[in-house]
Formats: sequence, structure tokens, C-alpha cells
Amino acid sequence: MNKKMAILALVLAFVSFNANGFAQESTLSTDAVINREVSPDTAKIRLYVENTGSNLDDIKQKNDKTVNEVISKIKQKLNQDESVKTIAFRVNSLYNNKDKTSIFQKYQVTNGFEVKLKDLNKVSEIIKIALDNGVTMVDRVDFSIEDGEKTCNDLMNSVITMAKNRAQTVAKASGVELLKIKSINPYCSLTTNYVQPRFLNASLAKTSDSASFGAESIETINPGTISARASVNMTYYLK
Repeated sequence: MNKKMAILALVLAFVSFNANGFAQESTLSTDAVINREVSPDTAKIRLYVENTGSNLDDIKQKNDKTVNEVISKIKQKLNQDESVKTIAFRVNSLYNNKDKTSIFQKYQVTNGFEVKLKDLNKVSEIIKIALDNGVTMVDRVDFSIEDGEKTCNDLMNSVITMAKNRAQTVAKASGVELLKIKSINPYCSLTTNYVQPRFLNASLAKTSDSASFGAESIETINPGTISARASVNMTYYLK
């Protein structure tokens, strides 16, 4: 074996290969996860006014009058960063099937609107105003963090720092040196823990019984917290 062949053989001796015959790179991977409970800062209440009757114009006018009046009362309680917007308008024809024949019964008109609140202490008050002034259904109340991106970015900064520190600790203990990052896989999620009260999924007829049940349930509304989770997997090349 000549001198050049001996040098080539020595270099190849320090390169490892995988099962397919490709050279393997030395890497180090670390994972980090942060779970945090965060208080919501925004509430959205979906409210509906629904009426039925044989005269479509009369029902539409009745709905419009109710919606305008209840929105006017709600707006008196809102701050500049809170709002009301229309989310639905539906007209359905209701039929009764008899002897394989569909017989028209009446029209059903539904108007829906959404109230956005930043002061979560007003949720119960707004729902009570709505129910006392003609709203027939509270569809749902959603609590959230309006700037979820900022929350995730803050958590991601922390979880990446954690993963980097772990990689440095492992590398130092192992007697190796970290080079540049080969890959990084971040993840963030925000999940509400709020449970909808039972009455929010049912139409509330304007009777003394339903009003009593609704008022009692409204007092128990609690926004709960938002479960924020950030994780990252980082892989470094090793020297």
C-alpha cells in the first residue's frame, strides 16, 4: 500500500456509515414542554331572537323591533373596545306532513347577533338584559385570549430557551461541542376549559319557569382558564 492509499484508508476509518451506505452525521436532539393556565381576556356571547307566524312581514318586523331594542340596551353597557355584530338571519317555512302531503303551517324567522366583551364581569349582566328584552336563545358563551399569537410567542421564547439549555448541559456532560441547529419543530396550542351551562344550549321560552331557571344559571357563569401549551424539538449538529 503506497502513502496516498494509507492516508485515504485512515480518513475513511473515521467516517461512519448507515445501513444504506450513507455517511451519518453526529447530532443531539432535545425536547422541552411548558404548560400554563392563562386567564381569558375576551368573551363572545351569541344571542338569537326567534319567532313564528303565518305573516312573514309581521314576524320580520317583530324580530327587527326586538333586536334593535335589545342591542340598544346592551350598547349602553359597552366600553369602546366592546362591540355587537350581526351573525345570522334566517327565514324557514315550516310544514306538516299529512297523508304524504306537505301542508304549510307557518314561517320561522331567526335573527342572531354576537356581543364581544373585554370586561368578563359583565357577561351575566348582558345575558340577563338580553333575556329580559326578548332574546329567546343564548346559543353559547366563548371565552378566549384575543391576542393568542402573543401568548404563544411568549411561551415559545421560554420553551426554546429551556431546550437550548438542556442541549448545552447534555453536550457539556458528554464532552462534545454543539454546532449549528439542524432542525427545530415548535408547537403551541390554546384550549379553553370553560364548560357551557346547560341552559345555553336550549331555547328559552318567555315563561316564569324558564326565566327563573335561566337567571339562576346565569349567576354561576365562570370563565375558567385557558390551557396554554408550548413545545419544541431541537436537533443540533455536533463537532
